[in-house]
Amino acid sequence: MLTRDECRALTEKIIKLAKAEEVAVSVNSTQNCNTRYANNAVTTAGFTSDLSLNIQLTREKRTGAVTANELTDAALERAVRQAETIADLAPPNPEYVEPLGPQTYPDIQAYHEESARARSAQILPAVRSVVEAAEKKQVNSYGYYDVTAEARAIANQLGLFGYHRSTWADYSVTARTLDGKGSGWAQDGAPRVSQVNAQRVASTAIQKCLDSWNPKQLEPGKYTVILEPAALQEMLQFLAFSLGARAADEGRSFLSKKGGGNLLGEKLFGENVSLRSDPFDPRVPGSPWSGGGGFFFGGGGGDWLPAEKTTWVEKGVVRNLIYDRYWAQKNEKKPTPFPPNLIMDGGPATRNDLVASTERGLLVTRFWYIRFLQPQTVQLTGLTRDGLFYIEKGKIKHPVMNFRFNESTVNVLNNIEAMTAAVPVGTDLLPTVKVREFNFSSLSDAV
Repeated sequence: MLTRDECRALTEKIIKLAKAEEVAVSVNSTQNCNTRYANNAVTTAGFTSDLSLNIQLTREKRTGAVTANELTDAALERAVRQAETIADLAPPNPEYVEPLGPQTYPDIQAYHEESARARSAQILPAVRSVVEAAEKKQVNSYGYYDVTAEARAIANQLGLFGYHRSTWADYSVTARTLDGKGSGWAQDGAPRVSQVNAQRVASTAIQKCLDSWNPKQLEPGKYTVILEPAALQEMLQFLAFSLGARAADEGRSFLSKKGGGNLLGEKLFGENVSLRSDPFDPRVPGSPWSGGGGFFFGGGGGDWLPAEKTTWVEKGVVRNLIYDRYWAQKNEKKPTPFPPNLIMDGGPATRNDLVASTERGLLVTRFWYIRFLQPQTVQLTGLTRDGLFYIEKGKIKHPVMNFRFNESTVNVLNNIEAMTAAVPVGTDLLPTVKVREFNFSSLSDAV
């Protein structure tokens, strides 16, 4: 991976090569160690190292962008000239915003040497733990373990420069019965390899697989559900993309107010719902700047704002919306970056408490293949997967066939009755939640 000094020297060289009024450069230097397994045997194992550059040039509000992965002087010269040619062909941007000047980016501790040095020798014991356990239980295991270390840098011609290193280990397991009638899944991720609990992941996936064998059919309809953190996360991700102030102001969002404007400050969710993002949380650290270091969340450094903690929902009340720099400037607001993570602190209950308090309902492991049905209400459709269980009189009775659901994340956040404490799930911190009147629209033959 490139060091801070190497990134600074590289970005300065590119900026000097450019003849445009504005130059924005991002550098991604990554290394990845991974092992994939299927049918209780390792199928691939590898180590990769990669580098990518994004170069964006703007003159007279016309912008051209090029991605490159070669660092020779000739290659850099060629990439810069290509970006200039594209800029000459592009129309002026009617929503142009001047680039940021020098910024003070926070120092977020997200890099751990033990993960950066991890190779197959450190990964294989975790894979062996699931393979051996699966063989003992006479089920098949499938999954992927990868550990990524990344160095990222951003820079522009006004003197803005940022550098950040991070590591992340991710381990997922799917277990299936030999006859294909039962399936279970579990996952864990953390900045440190030593924080990933491989034994728990393996045992959870295998037990769910065995428990889900030969499911019974249940009629579609509205049920009380207990959504495990992965299921909740998959629905909340769509809510995060629905927090934009512009969509709300233009009448394209559930946050739009009749007659114009938005519902900032309105109580739209249950009293027990609070959502925030915190890039400084060591369990799920984020980036020191918004935009991911690339050009995908606002264009060439346009949204390279310093990271900050943000409360999105407080006791059901919408406290902040996402303002990109253009819309913030147009409306005389402070720009607000896209959330780097989502944190819902949850409540005092345990999962057993949620089950015990349920007269009739379903326990959902996770969802799959979710898509928008109606963005203005955040209504989604998707499938349950890898373990769906029927609850009756406070006890898990038996597995049931998977369902397709049609449900709104907004409704879910209004119908939460109880929550466990939050746990890491991917790069978020979320609880298991008990939700009333969750709508399942049809059966699915998928396991």
